[in-house]
Amino acid sequence: MRLPTLLTGLLLATMGCDPFGHWPDNTSIDFDQALWDDDVVAAEDGVYVMLPNAGRLVRVNDNETFDVVDLSGAAPERLIATPDGTRVLVFASWSSCEDPDPKITHVDQCDEDDLSENAELVVVKNAKRSAVAEISPHLNALAFSGDGQTAVAYLDYDESEGLEVSGLADLGEVVFFDLESGETASVSIGFSPNQVLFTDDNSTAVVMSRSKVVAVDLSSFSVVVEYPLTLDADDEITPSDAVLTPDGATALVSIEDSSDLYRLNLVEYSIDIEDLDAAPADLAVSTSVDGTVIAYSSLNQVDVFDHESGELGEPVELEEAVTDILLTDGLALLYNVSYADVHDVYLLDLDTTETVEFVVENPVDEMRLTESGDFAVGLLRKESTTASGLEGEFDKREGLAVLDLLEEEGVSLVLEETPLGLALAENDNGSFALVLMNGLDYLLQVDLSDPSTASEIDLPEPPTSIGALPDGRFFITHDAALGLVTFLDPATGNSTSTGGFGAVELLTEQTLPRREADEE
Repeated sequence: MRLPTLLTGLLLATMGCDPFGHWPDNTSIDFDQALWDDDVVAAEDGVYVMLPNAGRLVRVNDNETFDVVDLSGAAPERLIATPDGTRVLVFASWSSCEDPDPKITHVDQCDEDDLSENAELVVVKNAKRSAVAEISPHLNALAFSGDGQTAVAYLDYDESEGLEVSGLADLGEVVFFDLESGETASVSIGFSPNQVLFTDDNSTAVVMSRSKVVAVDLSSFSVVVEYPLTLDADDEITPSDAVLTPDGATALVSIEDSSDLYRLNLVEYSIDIEDLDAAPADLAVSTSVDGTVIAYSSLNQVDVFDHESGELGEPVELEEAVTDILLTDGLALLYNVSYADVHDVYLLDLDTTETVEFVVENPVDEMRLTESGDFAVGLLRKESTTASGLEGEFDKREGLAVLDLLEEEGVSLVLEETPLGLALAENDNGSFALVLMNGLDYLLQVDLSDPSTASEIDLPEPPTSIGALPDGRFFITHDAALGLVTFLDPATGNSTSTGGFGAVELLTEQTLPRREADEE
């Protein structure tokens, strides 16, 4: 979403520049960088958007207005909404200068040796900065307790992005953050903690790290117990997945490239190891049968581990391997999203272990369940094939699979263009899939009870993404240089759009924030 040449000229003429495009002192703008980031976050009160050029955060409202959020001079770098949608947490940074000279008021006036970057985590509620905590810049991911009271910041390492370090970094650190009071507690847990689970009563957090699992008391943020996953310090054992039993008494931990399933007793503090037939690809806890469903990418079977007896049931044989599990009431939807050309999707009755097989036309790229659990909808990716005729035509296109789980019927549909986003909606009028496609200025609404019937909802500009709002409506971002978000009510088809927020404070002065506070 770079600015078009004509629009650039208009901005040069109207925002305080001379005819040669010289900006006022202490301002900067990079027209190769988007004015707004369409990786937005929705909360109860609106859609929050980062403006990279201006270093600002705005809340976009559904009444064609928007608000600038005061982050006290910090620039937003990443946004995450709390699960209940009441708050947005902002990873932000701000510059400080060690030189106390009062004449130094802008970033470019500070000597490079005196300039430093500070990282913080900001809680935003109703477009206001309500709490803030200093955190290490390498902590870039969050997990939330079920009551929405506590967040845990940890490092989600991406090799392609590298590691950001300021001074020094404890790669075993996690930070517990009380979202109401703003209080924090730093705990060092093993090496590279990468997954956090919470018990249903929100009393304990279970943190996975290399060769170690740690339970932390959330009332005191103290370590209750450590579970070493190996007795040999030279061994590196990395948890790949973990779940908690519904009573919170046991953590089941699978290990990368291993058939071992660790059973950690969180009450009596003991460890048992279950020997599985292969390394698990996915774990999913079913409260309806009090068991954990286990899928394997290398085996044509799934297992169900009974929590009460502590034993595996008889394997459920499949024709093809599956990698992912979605659960609904008493049922498990099993499918494969690896690069293998797998076409089977299974519906497993967890009480009887009977399966229903669906065959989709192309391999699954993404699968969703409606809230009622009556339908499953999947995006299908292109497939490398030598097939001819209509089969070959489908293979070289993306598609949409609609599975009626009540009638046990399915259909695969060809999409006109590459899908950009999928959302599911249910209301008094039925169940629907909302599909955005690349370059098309309309939204496709598919009636899941009659998938061949679809309607088009016109959009003001081609879309880039779709997401859900906490109240059941949806937001759609568009390919618009100055920013454009549409709010859509799927029950009525009514929509409103808000744009122009990308130009907010575009020519901001690069001042040193909190300079007066630093001098004090």
